[in-house]
Amino acid sequence: MENNVPDSPSASPSDSIGKASTSASQPRNRALAKASRRNHSKTRTGCYTCKRRKIKCDEQRPSCKNCVKHGVTCDFAQATQTTLRQNPSADSELNLLDLELLHNFTTLTYSTLTHDPAIQNLWKFGIIRLAVGCDYLMRSILAVSALHIAQHRPEQKDFYVSNAIIYHQIASRTAIRLMAEAKPENSECLWAFSISTIYFAMGSPRDNNTSLLIGESSFPDWLFLLDGVRHILNSLQTTSYTGVLSPMIADGAKRWIASHEPQHVKSNILDNLETQIRSNVTDPALMSIYGVAIDELRPQLSFAFSPESQNLDIMDAFVWQFAVVENFMPLLKVPTQEAVVIFAHHCLILNKLQSIWWLRGWDKFIMSRAWEILDQEHRLWIQWPIEEIGWVPP
Repeated sequence: MENNVPDSPSASPSDSIGKASTSASQPRNRALAKASRRNHSKTRTGCYTCKRRKIKCDEQRPSCKNCVKHGVTCDFAQATQTTLRQNPSADSELNLLDLELLHNFTTLTYSTLTHDPAIQNLWKFGIIRLAVGCDYLMRSILAVSALHIAQHRPEQKDFYVSNAIIYHQIASRTAIRLMAEAKPENSECLWAFSISTIYFAMGSPRDNNTSLLIGESSFPDWLFLLDGVRHILNSLQTTSYTGVLSPMIADGAKRWIASHEPQHVKSNILDNLETQIRSNVTDPALMSIYGVAIDELRPQLSFAFSPESQNLDIMDAFVWQFAVVENFMPLLKVPTQEAVVIFAHHCLILNKLQSIWWLRGWDKFIMSRAWEILDQEHRLWIQWPIEEIGWVPP
């Protein structure tokens, strides 16, 4: 892997002068020393992104704080990548940050991505083996690991978060291009990348203005990444896929079946909500979409509130979203009042999984977004989930 985040600055021209032969002429030395002094950065030489936005750049490398805050690519990071590619000597050096992040992932982070031992082993061994031959997948894994470390080292949080963003930005440029080509031989790595990107987005720091998480929609962009995951999964299934990611596919099916036992499917847990929506929606096509979303969410919530909830897995947070991603999730981009109300009820499942570092706080964050969008009448429709998760409206 390329040495993306150097542990120490590269040698300056003045260092090179010190190593030069003492027989070099004095005029030549003075010229080189002068050139060295000109290379020292000054405030007016901040990154291009900050200069274009006409704001002061702190010139922190590998990515300035303004670019990290706004989730945009810093040209300092791009310059670092270009320099490393042009410097063959760097290829022979160990990148200790890469090694630290990989070690953290294979000893700690992998076990936080799911409760299922088989899927934990898949992340620890199978997907890492894939990543060894796929740089963008490896970088996305290292990005997740960096965010995990940032959670536990507050004094170094900025360092690990900024490097996580750089890793993922570089990975995304390659992955997005390959997704457009949609070749079967790329499907495994692209699917694993898409899943890791969801972890990355959910584990990233967030506030009401976090551009990494909030795009044109009022809701986090990671909600809509599942559509890409679904398309890649469909391409795998059409080939009777039996590869390294098979346990993950089987686990998703198992989670869906577990929550769709008859007692959960027939639960009355969302009957009042369904009655309210049916009495207000006159468009048959919309009501059909809402009906399917409620029918899929009902057994999930029934399972989450039953004695069986002790078996609730992290992946249960996505089973419902995956089932309704094609027709229902786009309504959150509009958004319609009824779609927001239904989605707010999904926060009840997220609330049951708050011990997981990358899920922590998402129930209340999404509920706050729903509250901002809903009118006074529809806010009354989400009183139950508000009370259950313990969120206090402003």
